[in-house]
Amino acid sequence: MRTRFFAVVMAACIPVAAFAQKGAPRGDPTTASSGANGPTAAPSSAAKAPTSRDFADLNPASLLISKRKKASLADSTVAQLKAIEKKINERNAPFFATYDSVRKLAVPIASVSSMGGSTPGFNDADKTRAAAAPSAAETAQSQASMRDLKGLMAAYRDRRGADAVEALMVVPDAQKKAATDLLTQQDGDLDKLIGPRP
Repeated sequence: MRTRFFAVVMAACIPVAAFAQKGAPRGDPTTASSGANGPTAAPSSAAKAPTSRDFADLNPASLLISKRKKASLADSTVAQLKAIEKKINERNAPFFATYDSVRKLAVPIASVSSMGGSTPGFNDADKTRAAAAPSAAETAQSQASMRDLKGLMAAYRDRRGADAVEALMVVPDAQKKAATDLLTQQDGDLDKLIGPRP
């Protein structure tokens, strides 16, 4: 029985490992790299990909509100930023829902199996699916979803850029540089999540 279980797990791992070895194109934002050229940050699998919560925490308006003293922002500016913060969260909500749905589909079956089906967001159907070797259709779906996930990560970078511009518009010129510096640091946090822009 134990031998049979091991064989099933190995069968589940082989297609995923083969896909991982193919890698992503050079410059792909979700491909991890390291060494002399610098650290890296991009997740190499959907299981390690950031969640929508990770992205929501990078709301530019939220950052400026939390760092208002460092940027010397007046109460009136903070009030405007709070309105923008809410607007950004509402605008991004549908995007985040789509992202999480695609992320769940892209998680390799073997990864779900190795996590024992205990990962939040995975139900009994997911556990049953993880217990068996993936079919060709399931493997193809996971690979297609992973490509979609990469596209969504790139799309979020563009969305966040627009959010940052909107937040900076209400910052007075005298505080603009300090606010811009804070948002540039936050750009680095995004790079750590999904890798630098190609």
